[in-house]
Amino acid sequence: MTGDCPPRSNVRHNFVAGLLHGALYRAGIAFSEPMSVLPVFLSHFTGSLTMIGVFSALMQGGGVLPQLFVANRLEARRRKKPILVAAIWVRAAAWGILGLLAYFWTGADTAVVLVALVALLFVFSFAGGVAAVPFTDLWGKALPATLRGRFFGHRQLWGGLLAVGSAWVVKRVLGDPSLSFPNNYGLLFLLSFTFIVLSYIALSSVREPDGEAAAASRPLGVFLRHSLGMLREDRDLGLLLATQLAIGSGSLAMPFYALYGKNELGLPLEEIGYLVGAQVVGAIVSNALWGELSDRVGNRSVIRLTGAIGLLVPLLALASQHIVGPRLLIVVFALIGCAGSGAGIGFTNYLLEIAPASGRPAYVAIAGTVTGVSFLLPVAGGLFVDLWGYRAAFGLTAAAVGVGVALALALGCVRGDSGER
Repeated sequence: MTGDCPPRSNVRHNFVAGLLHGALYRAGIAFSEPMSVLPVFLSHFTGSLTMIGVFSALMQGGGVLPQLFVANRLEARRRKKPILVAAIWVRAAAWGILGLLAYFWTGADTAVVLVALVALLFVFSFAGGVAAVPFTDLWGKALPATLRGRFFGHRQLWGGLLAVGSAWVVKRVLGDPSLSFPNNYGLLFLLSFTFIVLSYIALSSVREPDGEAAAASRPLGVFLRHSLGMLREDRDLGLLLATQLAIGSGSLAMPFYALYGKNELGLPLEEIGYLVGAQVVGAIVSNALWGELSDRVGNRSVIRLTGAIGLLVPLLALASQHIVGPRLLIVVFALIGCAGSGAGIGFTNYLLEIAPASGRPAYVAIAGTVTGVSFLLPVAGGLFVDLWGYRAAFGLTAAAVGVGVALALALGCVRGDSGER
């Protein structure tokens, strides 16, 4: 199942618009990287790593809640872009307010600031969940299956190149003695906001073709029962989600690698920029591989390699105290970038290939909801670190990702050399 066949006249425009969106958005997020910059910023407000895990969870968890509801509302619509456009501009507004709050905060009640951050991160994440269903459906219609691997690969490639510059700016800003806390972080968040706005202008210009749709919307209860039945009826979907959940368990430790370097290995604050840069470079270097592998060999291979690389991340973090020290974290973050790029391409494209065109919103929503439970993992990771230390959390992460690697070996081949299922 390869999705709809978009008119040739629109393919080039949509490829370029989507490429601009992906590149600019990736560069913008690098200024406030959720796995390094944001956790260190939050550590200034709370010493609880469990609480930092809660914040990280909010970046993912809010996006889980609306997806099935949105899919139910969209399944009878041939065009779904208006919902996407509304959601992305809510996200932009939330991040802009967060940047202003950080930049102009003058030492007011810390509890008030924490509540505001929780609310803004939740709105940003929730709106992302609303956008996720029409966004994924859009590319299932706008581009042919045998072009999507290179499309997502190039988005990440050029976004990664721009993000190298973002990482350099992060290092300069956090290492500048004339920029005190929280103005330094506020400046980074406002830079993120600027690039996010530019990326959303590009995304809003994508030309959405008509797609297949259900004859009529079903009551939500009927839709939910049918969606749950998909997991029993479609072996490919069930195994894909189990694999994604297990490999995605790597997020349990993600917010804590930079803090581990800072608190346990003596990594200087300004060198967090090197970690961001390593993550970006890892994504850039791997993108050519992932895109070609996806289009020419298949996304099953991408998922398997992604899992193997993801397994190395906690293992090398465990070894960093005994080998090289904090410098080994540069390799860890490079592998995080590499695995993240592969997961974004492999899991998304595999899902688009197994989903029937008319049922694509439901497939996207059930996948997003089931795998979205991983948003609780950073909370568990923070609790593990608080109670038993960083190495216990990294060891648990390695075991869980190892299960995902084993499951990936059982994934079926869903298309042949021509790209047809």
